[in-house]
Parts: sequence; structure tokens; C-alpha cells
Amino acid sequence: MENIVVVDVGTSSLKAMLYTRAGHLLHAAARPYDSEFGRKPNYVEQDPQTWRSALFDTLKDVGDHVAVKGLDVAAIAVTSQRASVIPVDQDGVPLHKALMWQDKRSIPQCEALLAELSLDDVYQRTGLRVNPYFSAPKMMWLKAERPQLHTQTHKLLGVQDYVAHLLTGRFVTDASQACRTLLMNIRTFDWDEDMIRVSGIDRDLLPDLVPPGSRVGGLTAAMAAHCGLAEGVPVILGGGDQQCAALALDVLQPGAAEANTGTGSFVIAYSDEPRFHPECRTLCSAGAVPGTWIVEAGIFTTGLVHRWFKEQFYPEGTDAYAVMNEEARRSPPGAKGVLLVPHFEGSAAPYWNPLARGLFFNLTMATTRADMARAVVEGIAFEIAKDVQLLESLGVPIESVRVAGGLTTLDLFNQIQADAFAKPVLHYDNSEASSLGALMSATVTLGLYADHPQAFRTIVADEPETYLPDDAVTRRYRRILQRKDALYDALDAHGIYATFNQVLD
Repeated sequence: MENIVVVDVGTSSLKAMLYTRAGHLLHAAARPYDSEFGRKPNYVEQDPQTWRSALFDTLKDVGDHVAVKGLDVAAIAVTSQRASVIPVDQDGVPLHKALMWQDKRSIPQCEALLAELSLDDVYQRTGLRVNPYFSAPKMMWLKAERPQLHTQTHKLLGVQDYVAHLLTGRFVTDASQACRTLLMNIRTFDWDEDMIRVSGIDRDLLPDLVPPGSRVGGLTAAMAAHCGLAEGVPVILGGGDQQCAALALDVLQPGAAEANTGTGSFVIAYSDEPRFHPECRTLCSAGAVPGTWIVEAGIFTTGLVHRWFKEQFYPEGTDAYAVMNEEARRSPPGAKGVLLVPHFEGSAAPYWNPLARGLFFNLTMATTRADMARAVVEGIAFEIAKDVQLLESLGVPIESVRVAGGLTTLDLFNQIQADAFAKPVLHYDNSEASSLGALMSATVTLGLYADHPQAFRTIVADEPETYLPDDAVTRRYRRILQRKDALYDALDAHGIYATFNQVLD
């Protein structure tokens, strides 16, 4: 039986998971790590050594299991977070800490891009807004602020690209990752020469660009010797983590959408053509199925806010999450008037305000910790609901929403999502949607299944649990959503975010 290792590089951990071709998990190894917040305002970095160490440790763990059980490995598939930047030398050695996707230091570089091309022009070329979220402004910052380092740089890589180089020795990326750089043309799936020219990024610094699902080389002799897997095992780029999650959640045809909540949240709907918002509020990205697109709206901090709240307000040790979730359940819908706006590291869709910040509103002396815990999960769900509405405003049909990610292990959160979306929410038993999507991609590449729908039917065979909206709660949540919008608009219109950021600087 063909077995496949999936390397899933998330924002808070790296996992190596050994699957059968039918999606049965045989073994898993994970290593946690953290990004570095707050060294300077808007800086979010991570030492690439954390990914290297995690990759070496987890693959060695999997390799040991394979040896003990006498198993074969047909391929290694890689999926990862998107839009982080790592400058490396010709040997692939990092020259600087990674500028993470949440990093906002490149606001001046965004302004420089918009001085050359209009927002709409960039959006129609790349499917993206000009925003520090994406890779090109970070690359421009490195060139402007670290010129000596820039002259030593051989390639500018994303996290998936860095891991692929560790495995194969090649500098290569795929369209589902390149589409997050602001340098790829979303219609042709190739580097856009005008964006490269305007950004001032040397094309030679970009890795080779291939379709998602491509075999990009074999496992190097050194890596094979370290982890105990066979030299030359094919390495396949499964695609960006959110695109892979869409595969595993059956977002393979019109009418289906997914909301994947990890560190941040991403709402994704399928499209068989590029689709653009008239005010550039949604993103159009390359899908994990070559030649397809996804329409996307993202939120920077959701699961990360949930974790932050637990760490700051629940000192109960190993039981902290259980206590927090039980208290949230006891608070009624609406959290007794407490509202969370989860813009802890700025806002992506629909507001696209890098200066926005998080807010607990309407606290009183009667507010309890339980009400605030409820407001956290509701505030996250409300933000996702806003993005579901945003995609529908484009004429994208959304009949139901598939959900995945760590927070979706909570029944309470899934029910709140159904009530906030006013749509059925479907939750599959395995929350590892990104790794299962990468597995699907690899099986199709290897010819084990004819296409991605067939791979889905085999790998994700279980029926999902369905959460139906409660009409009374939905009506209440709609009123709260209107008030949340009014609160955000008032803060933004009066320059509060900008004023407070100036004070902090």
C-alpha cells in the first residue's frame, strides 16, 4: 500500500504525518514554536531554525516509525502558511529572521507601490490588495532597510519554499504560494513582469514557479540519511495551507465554502474563473487544483486571540481550555452585551486596516470572565460571518460552510458560527484539513486517483456533523453585527487607530 508523508508547516507548529493513500493516519509527529511579537511596533518575525529543527525532528520520528513497521513511503507532500519571507544565500542558509505574514513594517513600501500603480491595477493583475500582509512589500523593505544583507541574498523564499529546499536542494515554489507575493499574475499563473519592475525586486531572486501538485525533486542523500527514509523519495508541493484545506473540505464546486480557523481564519469559496470585488475587498488566489481559483477573505488573529485570552485570564494549567470553554457555554448568546473586535494585529477583509487594534467593548461591573470568554468565540465568529457576507456580495453562491481548524473542535464555536452565518455549518471529524488536502494533491499527482473529487470521496469518507442555525439567536447576532460595524466605523472615521499607533511609536 502506498503511504505518503505530509509536512504541514503552520504558524504555531510543524507536523509530519504519515497517511495511507486512503487517508488513514498511521503516525504523526509535531513540534511547536512561536513567532516573535513586539520587538518593535508592527514587527512579527520567526527564526527559520525553528522550522529546520522541527522538520528534522519530525521526519526522524516518522522515519523511525516507518523502519520499525517495515512500511514504504511513496512521496513527501508539503503544505505551509503563506506570505512570509526568508532571504537565503546560495546554499539556502537564512540571512535574516523570517518576516512573517502578520508583519506590518512595510507600510511605507506599500505606499511606494501605490505611487506607481493604482490599487485597482495591482488588484486586477495579482488578485491581491497592496498590503503589508503580502510578500513583495516585505522584500522591498529588506532591500531598502538591509541593503548589505540584500546584496548577499541569493533567493527570497516563502516558508514552504524553504522547507522544499531543505528536502530537495531546489529553490522552487508553486502558484498557490506565489499568488500571495503580489508578484504573480493571477490570470496567467506566472510572474508578472510589471509588478517585478515596479517593486524593484530582481527576478533572479525569485524561485522557480510550478503548478501546485508538482513533483519538485527527490529527497536528498543527507536528509534521507538523517531521517531514515529512502533517498530520492519524490517531494510534491501540495499547495498553500488554505488552498489545501479547501480540497479536504470539498470546496471543489460552486456553492461550497469553507472557514478554516487556526492562528487566523480564512473564508474560501471555489471559482472556475478569476473573480474580483469592485472595492478590492476580497482576494482572488490560485487554487490547489491547477487551473482553478479561490475567492478568499481572511482575518489575521482569531485562534491566536483565543489562545491569548486563555494565557492571560485562565491560570488553571492543563485544564485551562476546558474551564474557559465551559464558562463560555454558561454565558448566554450575546455575552450579556460584551463585544470583542479581534483586530489584535490589524484587520484584513473586509476593512483592510493595518492600524486597527483589538477591543473589548461594553464592559460593566457586572461583566464576568465567562462573559468575556463567550465574547471571544462570538467575536471571532462575527468576523468570519462578515467575510461570508462579503463573498456572497460578489454573487458567489454559498449554501453551507465547511469548517476546520483547532477552534472547530468546540461544539459551542461551531454552533455560534452557524447562528452567525445563518447557514448550516459542516464539520468533518478530522480537523487536519490542510494536511489531508496536501495528501489529496499528492495522490492525484502520483496517479493513485483520477482527480481530486475521487480523492476526496476516498480520503474523506465520513459524513460531517451538521450544525443548523437557531433563528432566534441569528436575529440577535445580526443586530450585534450591525453594532460592531458601527463601532468600527466610528473609531476609524475619527482617526482613533492612527492616533493610538502614533502614541505607541
